[in-house]
Amino acid sequence: PPGSHGGGAGGGGGWSREWVRRVVVRAAVAVAIVGLLGLAAAVGVLWYYGRDLPSIEALQAYNPPQTTRIVDREGRVLGEVFQQRRTVVPMDRIPRVLVLSVLAAEDADFYRHEGLDYKGIARALIRDVLHGGAVQGASTITQQVVKIMLLTPQRTISRKLRELIIAQRLERALTKDQILHLYLNQINFGHGRYGVQEAARYYFGKDVSELSLAEASLIAGIPQAPGRLSPREHPEAARRRQLYVLGQLAAKRAAYWPDLTIAQIDAARDAEVHLADVPTQGDVAPEVVEIAKDTLRSLVDADAMRRGGYTVHTTIDADLEASTRAALQSGLVAVDERHGYQGPLKAPRARARRSAAPKPVSSLRVGGTYDAVVTSTDDAHDTVTLDAGGHPVVVSLAGETRYNPEGLAPSAFAEVGARARISVLSVGQPGAPGRGRFELGPEGAVVVLDPRTREVLALVGGYDAKPGFDRATRALRQPGSTFKALVYALAIHSREYTAASQVLDAPVVYDKWRPHNDEPWRNDGPVSIRTALAKSINLAAIRVLDQLGPTRLVDFAEQLGITSSLDPTLSLALGASGVRPIELVDAYATFAAGGRWEATRIVKEITGPDGRRVPLPQREAGHDVLTPAEAYVVTNLLESVIDDGTGRRARVLDRPLAGKTGTSNDARDAWFIGYSPRVVAGVWVGFDDHRSLGRREAGARTALPIWIDTMRAADPGDPLDFAIPPGVVTVRIDPATGLLAYPGTEGTDEVFVAGTEPTETAPPPGVADPSTFLMEQLGASASGAAPGGADGGPELIRASPVGPPKAPVAPGAAAGGERRSPTMTVTPPRGTDARPGGAP
Repeated sequence: PPGSHGGGAGGGGGWSREWVRRVVVRAAVAVAIVGLLGLAAAVGVLWYYGRDLPSIEALQAYNPPQTTRIVDREGRVLGEVFQQRRTVVPMDRIPRVLVLSVLAAEDADFYRHEGLDYKGIARALIRDVLHGGAVQGASTITQQVVKIMLLTPQRTISRKLRELIIAQRLERALTKDQILHLYLNQINFGHGRYGVQEAARYYFGKDVSELSLAEASLIAGIPQAPGRLSPREHPEAARRRQLYVLGQLAAKRAAYWPDLTIAQIDAARDAEVHLADVPTQGDVAPEVVEIAKDTLRSLVDADAMRRGGYTVHTTIDADLEASTRAALQSGLVAVDERHGYQGPLKAPRARARRSAAPKPVSSLRVGGTYDAVVTSTDDAHDTVTLDAGGHPVVVSLAGETRYNPEGLAPSAFAEVGARARISVLSVGQPGAPGRGRFELGPEGAVVVLDPRTREVLALVGGYDAKPGFDRATRALRQPGSTFKALVYALAIHSREYTAASQVLDAPVVYDKWRPHNDEPWRNDGPVSIRTALAKSINLAAIRVLDQLGPTRLVDFAEQLGITSSLDPTLSLALGASGVRPIELVDAYATFAAGGRWEATRIVKEITGPDGRRVPLPQREAGHDVLTPAEAYVVTNLLESVIDDGTGRRARVLDRPLAGKTGTSNDARDAWFIGYSPRVVAGVWVGFDDHRSLGRREAGARTALPIWIDTMRAADPGDPLDFAIPPGVVTVRIDPATGLLAYPGTEGTDEVFVAGTEPTETAPPPGVADPSTFLMEQLGASASGAAPGGADGGPELIRASPVGPPKAPVAPGAAAGGERRSPTMTVTPPRGTDARPGGAP
């Protein structure tokens, strides 16, 4: 019925609404339960993965390993020490064009999100699903900082969840600028360069603050895939990435960077970007780099040294350093060519091969030099294998351009059975060969100083620009006749001699030692101190030292900065004791500096990662060794070596110069040390194993050409005269006697320390001077066979200076109270310089 129907209908409608209500309620409960379970699960996941997370405190106190740089006086890099090449720079040093380029490339929403880019995550998820795998990342810069600095790069869900948790924590702990600062200084830009400063230096050779938009956009694209986007190795891919970055800047500038104009972006897109030359390290001043590292290591602890970030400022001039090494290399190659030290190496005949077989050695020492025999060659690998005392050593010809200038293949360069000297670079494992290099020719060292400051301007310790033995500061070598400058400087300082004092050049015997001149048959009789030094007359120097006393010379040398042990014997006049090249150059610098000694300096300042200076050790206090007048007289004497003596080849420089040649016994060492008013330089050449340099090699021929080339680079300015200080007088003298010139005779001008000039006048022409007559008689006696001398030879002839010494010396007594018998016993040490003659 209708009623029933209506009621039924109404009842049915009520039932339907109740059913819907119950379904909705149940669904809501279910959703709530699922939500709570999901929330609980999420909380559980966050709790689980949030346990033991890395602390972000390390990021708040950001202190990563950085590059320590050794730089020259102009700030040019000489060498680097690093675990990772990184230099941290503050945000205010990073140009805005680079910041915007990085944001455009990596995370345009960086300053708007809270560490996670949810839209980006959704986009990446959709793309990954559509492509069936991971094709797009969604990491913000914050997440990347977390990943590279606190977590591992492995792609796992657990790592990703930990990354999300830490990213949000990091956003709460640091500001956006602080997070971006971490990213820009930490990220890898390829080729072992980390951070924007190293990228700017490596790719463009400039400070990061100097980057243009074109350069910044190129750099900003690299971190996505440094191996595939390096502009050095993949320029086309890097260019495409740069255009993408610029496109992102153009697309998003209105929303994010409205002050960046389209015109600026278009200009960067059209700009031609030039990469800097690949920076090279270790080929400028490896010796200085090692000295700088040793200095820094002595001042900071091991952890600070490891973390780096220091800048060591040196006194070196990088250009002069390069020119100095080139001069040394050119001079050594000239010696090689004269004596056939270059290849090819020929095998000796059978009889010579048997007689010259190298002696066996129990083991090889790294840095040691050995005689070796070629056993095989390998053209495919460009190597020569040699037997060094029973141990195989492989030498690569790739680095042997000095001895193989024609680039011969190993089989053409060295015959099997050929003899060669080699040095060991590394010792192989048992059964494996070591590595070595040829040592066929001599080595050398050059030191260049500023005499006013004692700053080392150039220091070269060997032919190769590679780390190794630094002969400039470590080699103990006999100085030969360069030491005569110290003998005569002491003579002038003592006031017992003047530049005009006469010394007898005649044969003499000291016990079993019979020194003689370079030309044993030639003796000039009485000669002035000036002539004796200019011609490097051995017998004259020995007689002067006999008068002064060897002990006084040792003390004097110590005042001049010679710290090497010296033997107080008469052979010291000929440079019989070993000294280090830098010591002797510093001693000569004292003459150039008016008689004041100062310690040499290479490291002048060290700044730490925080920009603060590291205190340097106190330099040894300087002191006066000579008066300015005495130093000038010594300099004037040394000018004669170049004007009229053994160093006259240096006159090609056409400027006032002073210096001295030196050659040790059997030409084992060749020297030239000299200076202008601005620069002091010293050159040594010799074999590390003390072999002879060869026939006719000497300081004037071997070392002086290197010195000339060095001085051309070191002092290219207008010629400058040596300044004459107060206390120096010039007097016209008779050169034959050292007395005042007889009126009406020509005479010669000579310089004296005021108060030591002669007061007596030379006899008129044709009248013999009594002292000259006496010296001639002594010379005649010395050349005879008077009985009673050592080995039946003559008695010792001891010459006294002619002229007016200020403090005459009593017979049998050295100046300063040292008593000696008339026949002094001198035994030169084994291997010391008893070179016969004025070593030129």
